[in-house]
Formats: sequence, structure tokens, C-alpha cells
Amino acid sequence: MKISIIIPTHNRSYSLKRTIDSIMPLKDEAEFELVIVDNNSTDDTREVVESYSDIAKYVFERNTSFTKARGTGAQNSTGDILLYLDDDVVVIKGALAEIISVFGEYPDCGLLAGKILPEYEAEPPDWTLACQKNFNGWSMYNPEVYDHLDIGFQKTQWAAGPMMAIRREAYDRAGGFPPDTVGVETNLQTRMFKKLYIGPGDYGLCQRIREEGYNVYYSPDCSCKHVVLEMRLTVQFWRSRMIGEGHHHAVTNREFHQMSKFKLMKARNSMNKHYKRWTRRLLKRLSENAEYLVRNNFKGMLFEELWVHYYSAYLDMDTVLKNHSYLSSYLWKLASDGVTSEDYEKVIRELPDDYLNLIDVDKMYAEKPLNSAEDMKLFGFC
Repeated sequence: MKISIIIPTHNRSYSLKRTIDSIMPLKDEAEFELVIVDNNSTDDTREVVESYSDIAKYVFERNTSFTKARGTGAQNSTGDILLYLDDDVVVIKGALAEIISVFGEYPDCGLLAGKILPEYEAEPPDWTLACQKNFNGWSMYNPEVYDHLDIGFQKTQWAAGPMMAIRREAYDRAGGFPPDTVGVETNLQTRMFKKLYIGPGDYGLCQRIREEGYNVYYSPDCSCKHVVLEMRLTVQFWRSRMIGEGHHHAVTNREFHQMSKFKLMKARNSMNKHYKRWTRRLLKRLSENAEYLVRNNFKGMLFEELWVHYYSAYLDMDTVLKNHSYLSSYLWKLASDGVTSEDYEKVIRELPDDYLNLIDVDKMYAEKPLNSAEDMKLFGFC
């Protein structure tokens, strides 16, 4: 069996080089090809990839979309197994050999989840670790994140995107990755990123593969380290991530799960109850810790705030999608097909104002956490 290692990338040549360098020593583990999908980069990504011309194939995809770039990688590959890697991982020795072993021994394996460990660019503040414990915002996959994973090989339900190997036959039968995000973390440089969260991506593919009769497995011997960038240790990252998760959930319920109006109403009622519960919990925590937060000039985010943003964002997006019946399918297609740099601003201008208000940069990437009831009022939560 041959592995096609597919790495979509956008304006992160420095990180991409580190990932390719980690793959180079694995040449003796398996037969593989390396396909780098340049998703409309403007940095020196092409030059970096061409410096590895003996091992890497360069493919340019001008339509910015994670799903589009992943699909382009599959179309330009020839392997029996597709190993998708993010451009900010370091592959650990033995991973390719384990992939060949598992897919050879288990014909029912449609997808193999890799063990994903953190490698921090800077020392993570305690509050970020508390947030990560409550929501896997850094896309890790290991027993410290998921209690059901023991130390050994086992069946599981899904895989995290930074490292997932897929049997091509299963990939094709499942129809590839469903929509994910449009936009990437380098779009606004130091001002974080402008990213639209639209579909279920990784976990959506896992669901489709299971529906086709395959199983998803996890192996600790197929492993990598996922670099946690310093920007992911900020309030802006966690706020935008949770707001984005709420947005994509509302779209996904309509376009992926094809929920009826009745089921959408039940989902909204459930989300509203959770929103109220987490708002009360955050207010209580702020009240009980007010003196401590002031005395220590706490600038982090309490994990309760994560869920207030998430449920509020779902409710906001659900309202917008009800007001514009065409919008969920429009966003779904946008995330499937991608958008060129030339067309991006035009596409944004054509979106309804109430949706644009939801993805407003100043709101999604605000730096100040909610550390008082007054802050929550300013954000419209109470």
C-alpha cells in the first residue's frame, strides 16, 4: 500500500518546512508521496516546497477553503491511503509504519485517528489550560483530552484534523470532507484571523465513513505533535473559536443533519436553556471571585465564558438563518467551493447585514475577557 501525505497550507512556509523536515526521516517506513496544496499563499510557500522537489509535489489551489484544498490534494494524489496533516505538526517516528500495519490488518478500518500531543510555542497560562480541558480548541487527540482513549489501539468515533489517515475507497464512498471553514489564521497577520466557521469538517467525514460501514480506529503509535501557536494562548483565539463553533453548529444542523423545522425548534430550545444556565454560572463565578480577579489583574478567560459565547453564537446564527432561508445553503457552497482573494470582499459584501454583524472582527476578536457583570452587560449577555 502507498500513502499519499496531503498537507493543505496557507502563508505558513516557516511552519510547513518544519512539518516536511519531520517527514523526511520516515522514508524507510512506507512507500509514500508528499502532496503540498498551496491554498492561495502570498509568501514563499512555493519556493519552500520546490526546495524539496525530490520528495514533494506542489499543487496550487486558488480558492481559499480548507475543504477545497483537502479535495484538491486527494485529486492530485495516487495513494491507497490519504494521510492528512496540518501544516503545523511534527510527525513522530513510526507513524507511517503503523498506518500501513493497521490498514493492512483491519480491512474494516476506513479512518485512523492519530495521537496528537501539544508542542507549545510559549508557556501556556493556566487559564488557557483550563479552557482546553473544557473544550478541545487546540485540536489535540490523546487520553489527556479524551478519557475513553486508553494506552492502546481501539475503535473510536472520530479523529482530529491535524493527523488523520483515510482509506481512499472509504474517502470516495463518503464523498470526501464536508465543508469546514473559509479563511485561515494568517489572514489578518497580528490581528489574529478572519475565519468563517460553516461545517463539520473532520467529524463530519468520520460520521459519513461510519455510515458507509467502515470503522474508525485510534492508534497511539500513529502520532504527531501539534504546535500550539502563541496566538492560541489569547482571549481573542478562545472567544473567536467558541463563537465560530456556535455558528457552524447552526449551519450544520440544517445542511449536514438536514433537521426538520420541528427538530430545529427543539435544538434551539435546548441551546437557550444551556445558554441561560451557563450565563448564571459565569455570573456566580465572577461574583465569588471578584476580589481575586481585581487583585491579580486577571486578564485571562474563565472557562464558563467559553460556553456563554458558544450557546449565544448558536442562537444568534439560528435567528439569522431563519430570517434568510437561502443563507445556510449559500454558506455551505461557499465553504465547499472556496473563494478567490479577488472575490472575497465581494462575497462578504453580498452577505446580509445581520450575518456580517455576527462575524464582526471587533466583537469576535475583542481582547478583554468578561471579568464582571458590567462586562457581560456590555457584551449583551445580561
